[in-house]
Amino acid sequence: MADIQHKRTTKTSWTSLNPTLADGELGVETDTKMFKFGDGVTPWNSLAYAAASGGNVDGGGPDSIYGGTTTIDGGGI
Repeated sequence: MADIQHKRTTKTSWTSLNPTLADGELGVETDTKMFKFGDGVTPWNSLAYAAASGGNVDGGGPDSIYGGTTTIDGGGI
């Protein structure tokens, strides 16, 4: 199985470079641990940060990763 690596650098570097990520491509700020998903047209500085809700990983409760919902930018996945 191949490893998956995402683009990653510091917040300052992302802001300075201001790249356009491919549709669905993930970019991670290594110093803040924040991340954004590209749409293929919007530069980094104009993309919204992704946000996840939930956090129970024990299999119980409404926000469990095994049975609840996780929200990224307002839509359930």
